Amino acid sequence: MPELSPIQTVNTGVVILGGGIAALWTAHLLRRAGHSVVVLTNSDWGAGQTLAAQGVIHGGLKYALGGKLTDSSEALAAMPDRWRKSLAGEGEVDLRGVTVLSETQILWSLPQVVSKVVAFFGSQALRNRAGALPRKDFPAPFDTPSYRGQLFELGEMVVDPVSLVATLAAPLDGCSRKWGGSAEWREDESGRITEAIFPDASGQLVSLRAHHWVLAAGAGNAALLQSMGRDAPAMQLRPLHQVVIRSAKLPPLYSVCIGTGPKPPVVTTTHTASDGTRLWYVGGDLAETGVDRSETAQIDYARSRFKELLPWLDLQGAEWGTIRVDRAEPHTGTGDRPPGAYVHHQGNVVTVWPTKLALAPNLASQVLAIVQNSGGKPSEVAPELGTLNLPGPAVGKAPWDL
Repeated sequence: MPELSPIQTVNTGVVILGGGIAALWTAHLLRRAGHSVVVLTNSDWGAGQTLAAQGVIHGGLKYALGGKLTDSSEALAAMPDRWRKSLAGEGEVDLRGVTVLSETQILWSLPQVVSKVVAFFGSQALRNRAGALPRKDFPAPFDTPSYRGQLFELGEMVVDPVSLVATLAAPLDGCSRKWGGSAEWREDESGRITEAIFPDASGQLVSLRAHHWVLAAGAGNAALLQSMGRDAPAMQLRPLHQVVIRSAKLPPLYSVCIGTGPKPPVVTTTHTASDGTRLWYVGGDLAETGVDRSETAQIDYARSRFKELLPWLDLQGAEWGTIRVDRAEPHTGTGDRPPGAYVHHQGNVVTVWPTKLALAPNLASQVLAIVQNSGGKPSEVAPELGTLNLPGPAVGKAPWDL
């Protein structure tokens, strides 16, 4: 390739490539520690996995429904308290602008597994993480004699992903831009990336120089790694086929259904579309097994599943739809989700996948430690991007509200 001659050079400590929860939280943590940061995304803030998330700040109990605590459940155990501090303005990131949809979730059991569930959630390990609800306190749609299961209140909140992204993105206006997503990468003799050269909005070349590069682009990490000439870490995609139910008659519901298997049959969160319509956004095993079904087949299956699980629920006149989502993660060899946030460090390139929305704080802390332990020195001077001819990213929309 012929030598390119940029017309503008920007120097910074860390460049973060991505616009989802991993990129946003990491940018805040690095800036708080005094590092100069530039964030580049080739899409709207949160577009993709972050805004397609249900907004559950998992504490890991969903992954213990098989009857024992797992690596996945324990990796998430500390996350709700860490998020609560930030939501109160007392944590590492100020999330006071985020809408908390529900402070808790309901775990509801099918009648045939009541005794097993009561024994499991009454165990010493879980006694402080989920409490049984008396029948007089059962919320809709379980406040009926037709429901013969057991309810547990779980201290895992649900946040609105759109307000989360907007709150995290706003303070980054001065150090973030939307770019085309490809660059010529230049290395030094040791193989460390020193510079990225790419066109601005008018086609003029920009040189971006940094000490560290953080790839936090979700499914886009694979293309970034390839463009850098790197073949590791490998990525896997685990698809979902979520279901959306719209109806003004739906009660607010933030719940995990406990069935006979290790995975919940359905996980339901409640959201409000921009036109004011209430909707249920449904994941769980329904979404995982639905990837091979067409939209029509998935809706038919979801209708039959809800009729089986909640036969008294009135869904007459409800609108049904589906959303396909790809979960990007490091390749595990088994196809399973890694138990915790994933951070890979090679030279001065750090590749990350949070694997769950709730694990973003843990991931950001790992990136900060890498930067500080490998010669990343805080700088009081932030890069000036005001003259850089690239637009600022807009906050994306939830996929069920497009």
